[in-house]
Amino acid sequence: MKNLGVLVGYGFDFKFGGQENIASALRNKGYFVKKIDESWPRDRYVFFKDKYISAGEEGSYGNVFGEGGNIQVGDNFVLVSDNAFYFKDIRENIDFNKLGRDIKYYNSAKKIIEEKGKKNYGVRVHVAPTGEFFGKVAQGHIDLFALVLPKSKLLILDKHFGKSANLNRDYNVIAEKEKLKLIEYDGSQDGVWFPLNSLVLPNYESETVVMDNKAVSLKRIFDKEGVKTISVDMPQRNQPAGKINCQTNTFDINDLRKVEKFFDY
Repeated sequence: MKNLGVLVGYGFDFKFGGQENIASALRNKGYFVKKIDESWPRDRYVFFKDKYISAGEEGSYGNVFGEGGNIQVGDNFVLVSDNAFYFKDIRENIDFNKLGRDIKYYNSAKKIIEEKGKKNYGVRVHVAPTGEFFGKVAQGHIDLFALVLPKSKLLILDKHFGKSANLNRDYNVIAEKEKLKLIEYDGSQDGVWFPLNSLVLPNYESETVVMDNKAVSLKRIFDKEGVKTISVDMPQRNQPAGKINCQTNTFDINDLRKVEKFFDY
C-alpha cells in the first residue's frame, strides 16, 4: 500500500516497552511512522479495505469488530475471536450457561457474530475459537496466538500460547474454506512470549511481517514460505499484555488526523 502509515504505541512500559525499537526498524525500511502516547493502539480500531471500524469508548466492551486484538483480516474474509460473546452487542443474545456446555449451541451462537460481522466488514466472517468457553485456559485476543497472511495464503497457529484454541478443529475448517495453508507452530521454542503477535504489512502481491528477532524458529517458517520479515530487537517480559501487533496499527497517511481522533477519550 503506497500511503501506508504505522502507529506505534509504547506497549507495557513507556520507557522500556520497545516503542523506539519498532519505530526505528520500520523507518529504516522506509515506512511512515507516528509514535503515540498509547499502550495498545491495535485495540482502538480496525483498518480494513480503506474503512476504519471503531471499537468505541475504551473499556466499555463496545464494538468487538473494531477491537483489533480480536481480529485477523484476510483479503475477502475476517476472523473474529469468540471473545466477541462478551461484548455488549453480542451477549444480549447469548445464554452463557449453555455456551460452554453444548457444542451445538456454541455453533448456533456463532451465527450471531458471523451475521453482525458481515454487516461491519462486508465480507465472510469466521468465528475463531479461543478454547475458553469449553473450560480451557485461553487467550481472549486471537492475535496472541494466530496470524493470517492473506497474500501468502497462510494461517499460522501457535500450539503453545493457543493450545486449547483448535480443540474442535475449527481452524482446520477455516483454512480449508479459505484455501489457506495451516501451519501449527510451537511458540515456546525460543523463550519468547507471543511471537505470533506480529504486524502484517500489506503490499500489492505479498506482505511483510514485523516480528521479534528472538523468535528464530518462527523466522525459519517465514523464510521457508518466502515471506519477507522485519526483525525488531524487542524487550523481553513474562506475561505481557501484548506484543508488536498490539503495539501498532496501520492507516492511510492521508487520514492521520482522522485516526488520531480514535485516541481522544
